[in-house]
Amino acid sequence: WSRRPFLDPGLDPARDSAVMPVATYSPCLLDREFRRFYSALPANTLVDEYRCYQLWHLMSPVSDVDGDILEVGVWRGGTGCLLAARARQLGIGTTVHLCDTFEGVVKTGDRDDHYRGGEHADTSEDEIRTLASGLDLDNLSIHRGIFPEDAPKELSGRDYRFCHIDVDVYQSGKEVFEWVCERMPVGGVVVFDDFGVSSTRGITHLAHELETV
Repeated sequence: WSRRPFLDPGLDPARDSAVMPVATYSPCLLDREFRRFYSALPANTLVDEYRCYQLWHLMSPVSDVDGDILEVGVWRGGTGCLLAARARQLGIGTTVHLCDTFEGVVKTGDRDDHYRGGEHADTSEDEIRTLASGLDLDNLSIHRGIFPEDAPKELSGRDYRFCHIDVDVYQSGKEVFEWVCERMPVGGVVVFDDFGVSSTRGITHLAHELETV
């Protein structure tokens, strides 16, 4: 699907396309199942519609990979419930594990120039359960604590086909990534939600580091 906006005849499409695109492609606007679930999420996520659709779309390649689904950095459960809904739609009969301190961001450091610790503490486990119940999702498991050191032993013995890392800061992202990579089979997918965001440069730095590994 594409849409051609009005163009001033004086514009050079090649030069000015970054300001006024000649065409846009927005499949998220036509995906009815995605829109049905996403419409229930705005109060429960800080992740924009386009990144939410990327998560929805990226679940497809892991349909035939073994393992559970993990999200670390849950806030009010919007993207976690979206992953659970998508897993159910794809027939992935596995658990979606949602891990959060429920006390805000932790492990801030020198590479993080925006976060100082404690941000995004305005949430609760009950808020996530209420959202999941309203969406009729029963394939979620919520875990409270600093990840990975407070992760229940039951999580350590599992494999993970998909991991959404939304922890905002360098050190936390690094530790989550290293932990899950040891438990991810070939074909698994890791998504850094905060890559490229101006307020989360620590995560961008981490992703660039991993490119060289």
